[in-house]
Amino acid sequence: MTRLGAAVFAGLFVAALFYAVDVSTLAGAHPGWSGGLFASGVLLGTLLAVMALQFAFVPRTIGLSLLVIGAFLTADYGRMLFTASFAEDQIAGQMWFSGWPVICIAMVAHVISSVHE
Repeated sequence: MTRLGAAVFAGLFVAALFYAVDVSTLAGAHPGWSGGLFASGVLLGTLLAVMALQFAFVPRTIGLSLLVIGAFLTADYGRMLFTASFAEDQIAGQMWFSGWPVICIAMVAHVISSVHE
């Protein structure tokens, strides 16, 4: 198995583990749509990791880490605003809803990128 194949397998394993434990719901995602997050995260995260492999390890790791942190902060801030407005702030709801797929995509890409090296 090639290094890229092993890295993709590790990314799929981590995504399956997160799905089985339901990490996204524990971290603040809505239970109604948290199950489908990792399906999109695996495919798009793998594509993002393959595109990111052209960069050196340190800039790639810093960029993907900042993407994970920024997406989590956006989703959490949107969740707080959305619940504080009693579900009337649509922009906050979109921040909450759209932040979680980006978190999953970035996490899968980060794992694949890190294991590849």
